[in-house]
Amino acid sequence: MPLVWRRGMPIDMLISQHRDGDLIARTISHFGLDTVRGSSSKPGRENKGGAAALRMMVRALGHGRSVGITPDGPRGPRMRASEGIVAIARLSGVPIIPAVSATSHRLKLGSWDRFLVALPFSRISLIWGEPIYVARDSDLEMKRLEVETVLNLLAARADMAVGQTPVEPAAPTRNAPIADSAMVTE
Repeated sequence: MPLVWRRGMPIDMLISQHRDGDLIARTISHFGLDTVRGSSSKPGRENKGGAAALRMMVRALGHGRSVGITPDGPRGPRMRASEGIVAIARLSGVPIIPAVSATSHRLKLGSWDRFLVALPFSRISLIWGEPIYVARDSDLEMKRLEVETVLNLLAARADMAVGQTPVEPAAPTRNAPIADSAMVTE
């Protein structure tokens, strides 16, 4: 995905503070992408920097940067959106641009998210969806479901375009964190 981003357009990717996030942050820095570190925390659990990360992303958007988010978080459930990306879009006033990718040759890991590792010499399908606008008075749950539905439909379409069986989303739960990415951009 970083290779299809517009050159010269600054983007900050939300990466968890977990040690797996360190690896991801180092990897994407080679593609010229910056990071915002933090993830949501459940009530009663340790603060994982989610509120500070949200503020930094809204600030970045206000300065003309874009932000990239993989909304299923470090623990999932897979392909279930949280309200975080919708809240950022509502606070910043910029749209969510759904983006997905799929490869014809890949390894599917046995992790909770069914993480896919692209293999060399694969055909790639990249799909960008229509902007999703979130007005100040929007119902966050309705917009969260819209983002989740659009990303899951696009992900299935991308998988089928390269001859792969789509990964199934986890069983739905309210406010469950998505397998692909969405950009909040001007």
